[in-house]
Amino acid sequence: MKYRVYITVLLIIFSFHNILSDEIDMQKAAEGIDPHAQHRKESKEQSHHHEFRADQVSPAGLMFPHVHKKGSWVLDFRYMGMQMSGLLNGNKSMGTYETLWFPQFDPSVSMPTGSLLTGGPSIPQTSANGYRYMSVPKSMLMESYMTSAMYGISDDTMIMFMVPVVKNQMLMETSNFDSSAMKSGGVGDITLSAAHRFLKRNDHEFFLNFGISLPTGSIDERDWMPMMGNQKVPYNMQPGTGTINYLPGIAYSGKSNRFSWGLGANANLRSSKNQNQYRFGNIYELNSWIAYSLFSWASVSIRVQALYWDNIKGQDGSLDPKMDPQNDPNRQGGNRTDALVGMNFLMEEGIRFGFEAGKPFHQHLNGPQLAMQTIFNVFVRYELN
Repeated sequence: MKYRVYITVLLIIFSFHNILSDEIDMQKAAEGIDPHAQHRKESKEQSHHHEFRADQVSPAGLMFPHVHKKGSWVLDFRYMGMQMSGLLNGNKSMGTYETLWFPQFDPSVSMPTGSLLTGGPSIPQTSANGYRYMSVPKSMLMESYMTSAMYGISDDTMIMFMVPVVKNQMLMETSNFDSSAMKSGGVGDITLSAAHRFLKRNDHEFFLNFGISLPTGSIDERDWMPMMGNQKVPYNMQPGTGTINYLPGIAYSGKSNRFSWGLGANANLRSSKNQNQYRFGNIYELNSWIAYSLFSWASVSIRVQALYWDNIKGQDGSLDPKMDPQNDPNRQGGNRTDALVGMNFLMEEGIRFGFEAGKPFHQHLNGPQLAMQTIFNVFVRYELN
């Protein structure tokens, strides 16, 4: 259903764009005006007006689509860090030892919805099978180092190649009061993508973007764990997904003399199951931001992002879901809304730097799951014209 809605929105936008463009071009042609000359003139003037502003690019935590001059290259390096601690089940906080010692129940078991007196199919045929975890996570630091190369194949279309390196650190607690660290890392899933500006009116631009991530990251990383020895790390500690993933998106951005703003929707759609017989849940993301230009070389921004992600489909047979909630494919989904503030700087012509920090103000997790606490993003960009 979500795919159908997404595709329908894209088709409506394409249709609207074609109808609007045709009507404008026909009117200008009837008046003896080249319908494309004015657009080229407006694009050149507006590009020159905004080219040397710090807020020409989006806040640090967002790879927002934008175009470069035909034949130009951009090199981009980003750091993204996320600190998590504390356990949430839904929006209810759970203590470490409460999670370890209190019985847990399989969330995939359907419970009756009707009366036991009436009988019928509403009576469950299986029990919830209560169990207790042997270990739970206490805190986690997820870090990504992303290097990207972008190239303008036209004044309206850009392609990008991105290589991420992932580093994860986690502190675990066991039912016998032992604490231990768990680590994993490596090259993540490499991404190939393209962004196309399909409509521009004065300082308003509309983009479509699409990418594919390749299964270059490992899904078989291992580390030592208390009471279990050298074991495969949980799903959320693996650097890769093991699947080809599709990355569609749509975005709008606008600018004025002092302000810039944007709104974008993206999805990460997983393909079939990987070699370990599971696939990560789809991710849906909505971002909105506004920036204010303090000077031509410095700007401040506020961004709000909303995320929704599904549970894992399938299961890795080597991960016991009753040992650790992170091994349970039915305890991986959730939704979260974050608020972030940041600054961008134009260091000198062609070199940009920015940072961003924020916290969630809403979380609902299919837990017990680690709750997000803080988010920090940094980027450095070098533009080769």
